[in-house]
Amino acid sequence: MSLLAGTVVAAEPALAPTGQLRAAYIVANLAQARRDPATGVVSGVVADLTRELGRRAGVPTSIAPLATAADVLEAVRSGSADIGFVAPNPQRKGTVLYSQTYMLVQQSALVRTDSKVQSVRDLDHATQAVGVNTDDSVGVWLHERLGAARIRATPDYTLREAVQWLTDGTVVAFAGNRQRLAANTRDATGLRLLPDNFYGVPQAIAVPLGHGDRLKWINAALDDLRASGFLADAVMRSGVDGLDVAPAEPRGR
Repeated sequence: MSLLAGTVVAAEPALAPTGQLRAAYIVANLAQARRDPATGVVSGVVADLTRELGRRAGVPTSIAPLATAADVLEAVRSGSADIGFVAPNPQRKGTVLYSQTYMLVQQSALVRTDSKVQSVRDLDHATQAVGVNTDDSVGVWLHERLGAARIRATPDYTLREAVQWLTDGTVVAFAGNRQRLAANTRDATGLRLLPDNFYGVPQAIAVPLGHGDRLKWINAALDDLRASGFLADAVMRSGVDGLDVAPAEPRGR
């Protein structure tokens, strides 16, 4: 089977055993995709990738917005989704298979306008709490690397609680992906987004255990989509702040 030059092939049972490629992503992760509340249409890098994989496999697609990464992984494990878009955190491994990294989502932090913090590096020695969203990749990363600071988590991905915590001084900063921090606090006053980033969270495609054939198909497609410029174009079209195409990974995975 050839994936070169975007060749459309006959319906691919390894990728879509039901005849439709069913994808799932985290609805609050604006770096992955946006869902139009009026039409339900999903757009963004995840949507572009799903539809292109479906086109190459000769099958229609569906994209389900789910609440959390745990929900996405459960959909993949249970077979209600053929692929899921998540970050392959260490604690998320062993229950699904992950593709190569296709994109990096840069993580930064919000602080109060009057804060002395000017860079993410200033938080290395912060003694106050740093806020994150529950089950967010940046929380794991910060927990392993921050010295004196404590991590405080909230399940409120609308960031209303984050704004309250920053306003009343419960946390010195609130960390997350740049797009979500900016988009969900655009109406808040007295806050600013730091100009630099902690790191880029790897983004991968999850498939069920035991489906190495599906994983091989997806990895070959991602190689082609990176080389052809498709991934770079999808990132640019998304208009999302803080996205980078992941570099090619060594062969022999």
